[in-house]
Amino acid sequence: MSKSIEDELDFTNKFNEHLEKMSSKIWGRPLRLKKYQLYVAKEILGALKSHNFIVVSMPTGSGKTLIEELIAFHAVNQGFNRVLVLEPVRFLCDQMYRKQWSVVFGEIVGKEYEGRCDDFLNSTKRIVISTPQTSLKCASTLPETTSFNFIIIDEVHHAFGNKYYRELIKTLRPKLVIGFTALLPSDKLLSGLDYIEILGSLKLLHYDFKKLKEIDPDFQPPLAVVDIYDSEFDEDEEEVYHKLMRNDLLIQEQLNAFLLRTLVSYGRKAFCESSERIIGRKLTGEAWPGGLCRSPKYSHKVRTLLHVLETYDALGRLGRLSIAYTTRKATAYEAYEAVERQASSGAIEVLTGNMSREERLDLVDRLSKGKVLLLVSTRVGEEGIDLPEAWLLVMLDIVKSPLRFYQRIGRLIRIGSPEKLKHLVLVLTPGTYEYDNLEEVLWRLYEEGVDVSYILTNIDLTGKTTVDHVVDMVAKVEEQLSAEPSLPLLIYGRRPESYNFVRAIEELSRSRELIEAIKEMWRHRWGVEISEPSFFLEYYIATTLWSLAGARELKRRILEELGISKIERNKLYEVINEAIRKGKLYYLYDVDALADIVEFKLAQMYKMCFENQKHVLDDYFFRLDVKGLLRYFTVVFTQDKLDSIIGKLEKTVKTCMGEINELKSLAAMNGSNIEVRFWVEDNPIENPRQKALMYKAFIILRLRGCHISLFDAQFNYYDIDPHTLVERDKLLKLFHLNTKAVVCRGVANFLEKELVEHQLEDKDKHAA
Repeated sequence: MSKSIEDELDFTNKFNEHLEKMSSKIWGRPLRLKKYQLYVAKEILGALKSHNFIVVSMPTGSGKTLIEELIAFHAVNQGFNRVLVLEPVRFLCDQMYRKQWSVVFGEIVGKEYEGRCDDFLNSTKRIVISTPQTSLKCASTLPETTSFNFIIIDEVHHAFGNKYYRELIKTLRPKLVIGFTALLPSDKLLSGLDYIEILGSLKLLHYDFKKLKEIDPDFQPPLAVVDIYDSEFDEDEEEVYHKLMRNDLLIQEQLNAFLLRTLVSYGRKAFCESSERIIGRKLTGEAWPGGLCRSPKYSHKVRTLLHVLETYDALGRLGRLSIAYTTRKATAYEAYEAVERQASSGAIEVLTGNMSREERLDLVDRLSKGKVLLLVSTRVGEEGIDLPEAWLLVMLDIVKSPLRFYQRIGRLIRIGSPEKLKHLVLVLTPGTYEYDNLEEVLWRLYEEGVDVSYILTNIDLTGKTTVDHVVDMVAKVEEQLSAEPSLPLLIYGRRPESYNFVRAIEELSRSRELIEAIKEMWRHRWGVEISEPSFFLEYYIATTLWSLAGARELKRRILEELGISKIERNKLYEVINEAIRKGKLYYLYDVDALADIVEFKLAQMYKMCFENQKHVLDDYFFRLDVKGLLRYFTVVFTQDKLDSIIGKLEKTVKTCMGEINELKSLAAMNGSNIEVRFWVEDNPIENPRQKALMYKAFIILRLRGCHISLFDAQFNYYDIDPHTLVERDKLLKLFHLNTKAVVCRGVANFLEKELVEHQLEDKDKHAA
């Protein structure tokens, strides 16, 4: 055995003896480091020989504080001048000093978090517990002989990106810095470059529950059985939710999204509080159905909490602590009010940032003595206060931060707990983003190297996400209409008046402001004066603004005028797109609506050809490729309708081809020969970056001496990854038929109108 390993074993044994002696004296029971704690401590001591900056990531409740104390014991006994222990908040300083550090180290430990510097200046206090703010204030007053050259940072994730920690490290210039945290997300590391410049490279030691089990086979972390409770809206809440999804109030997009999140995650009381602050008391009363903000009913989250507590008999026996977390104070107080009616006086408490230090100390004392059955806490109870272990943890909302989620779990999963089976209840609003958030935070934890499935069992999110809700909504609308709903119909609840795109184009073409903008663009970009700007404006809009590439402001204004941008800003639009990307909804474009644009394009070309006697006019630039515009004409349907939709399109194309042949025969009877050819290429061009399929169509027409051709006309289908399609061949056939039907119908409509007008002209000539 090497000398260094012998020294480490000897040192850890000495600390264990010291810990056993002091804990027996103060608590009346001996305490020793467990095998996995000794292993972690030895790895830290080994890393100290080559690194000045170390971060240790261990689960909440796994005994990090004892390891911090072992490292401080090492520093004090190895000739380091003084040790500074940083806690993020004053209250945690007080708790750690009284319950942990003073027990292990006695009189050599000091504390300083009231803004004074007495213990900083007292060199007999070899270890001082403080906050970064107070430490920074006192650091400049320290003589070199009493300075700190060893720093331990508890909850070190607060130090990354925090100016107080950063300035303190720069001021003290310590020899060694060791930080401890439950989880240090990778994005936090990016804000720690200043520390690396001062201290050198960072050594990260990471241990989750699974790794601790590998280190110590005798280690048995408590398991938590996960139960998900659906917190259903009532009718009024459901109606408001859909109003917000569609942004029927037409308020600023960010404010609408905030109100939506508030209603879903925190309930009607918090929602009405925020709503009144944002849009005013009068409008709040008028905007929401059923007197939502005047009703004495509890919110859906609180109603579900009452059901959970009854199911688990959480209010039936003293000595068992349950914790319910919510981010909003309004929801915490609402839950307190609702539960207090069912529990004995004092058996339920609420913890928020409004409590004074004395109130928090009294609460912690009552919690530790087992006098509280339920603690309803805001995020102040996630960290910053040392709470006793709970046997039941209820999350009334799902935080997307992997760190906060992991810290919440840590209040339940405590090492050394006599109860090896705990209960975690997640209260989620079905069919909303909360299921998506849960899925995301679990995945992000996994990406950070934390496999929570090792300690959390029975998680099942099947059929409960926002996407699943939208798929169900589409299925219901399909059933009610006996047809596939358009995306504007789903968002607005009706077909918008501006859905007639061609009419909207004609109205816009009369806008003097846009006409002048088009003229200026041509003058600036090509040095050309155009005499018919209204015609060119129609032309550009009809080709989905392809020619406006680079003229973003003009393009934005036109899309705003057409009402297309409004759809893209809608929350429901985002969810439907996500459902399409995941292959849970399929879609096609409204054949008649897009055919109107194709017809409009052909009519414009024919007009130019005929009136200017050009005889031949070709166009290689017609594209229907603006996603926002195409979504305006999108019709969605559920997976089970795919075969029937393909059958309908085949029938549509066949019928349309028959109409074109009839029109050709009718023209021939009247002495006119019409040439009509069109086709759509079978194999689309794939764009993996945009996840798009691009179909090329060709149209060749000859009538009344004019030969007009659309070559490489492009039709794009977005949010499609052909490599992940479950029914690839069928979907490719769907899009091909959809494009062919649009082209065919556009050609048929154009021919029909031109033939009718031609017949009328001939009758007029004959009459004359």
